[in-house]
Amino acid sequence: MKRCLGLLVVSLVVLFASPVAASASVTQLVIVEVPSASASVGTLKVVETIDGVERVVLAPVLARVGRNGVKRDRREGDGTTPLGSMAITGAFGSTAKARTELPYRRVVDGDCWISDVGDRAYNRRVRRSLCVAPNEDLYRIARGGAYEYALTTDYNTSPTVTGKGSAIFIHVHAHDVAGQTKPTSGCVSVSRAVMKRLFALLDPAKNPVLVVRIRR
Repeated sequence: MKRCLGLLVVSLVVLFASPVAASASVTQLVIVEVPSASASVGTLKVVETIDGVERVVLAPVLARVGRNGVKRDRREGDGTTPLGSMAITGAFGSTAKARTELPYRRVVDGDCWISDVGDRAYNRRVRRSLCVAPNEDLYRIARGGAYEYALTTDYNTSPTVTGKGSAIFIHVHAHDVAGQTKPTSGCVSVSRAVMKRLFALLDPAKNPVLVVRIRR
């Protein structure tokens, strides 16, 4: 078991080159698995190294990914979740105080994540008096529930490549009129209860990394 985690961490560094994974010891993995590249339903679990031993600290739960599945070389607006690894860099949401050790920021009116490929602030959180599509109005989405609890990643940030994709988060499920969970536009979503658990579990000292892969 320990050897498997070691191999996985090596794979993260060599294959996916996440800045955190490459520069520090990763002992906390949020693993999302889907059965095929076209699937939008999968599972999420958290695996941690404790005293040198790999342990599952959050058993597999239902997760949703992009409406068009997963893809290694995703593009802005293609409806896929990026395959590979990305560091979990912080948290945001609508609550004034969140139970998390991660850097947390409460969203307020005017918070906007830029997804417009023609904007110089592409794939960054900024303040805008008017946040219009294709940009993401974080305050509006948080009030709707999906971003009540959300985790940010370093996907397409070092460097930022225009058009490669933006706003890749882990967040609360959205639901259709029948109450069923909906696929995302590229993020990973889980239940509100699981998001609260992730907030409590993830520790910046353990350099948490999100891994999205196809189950074998």
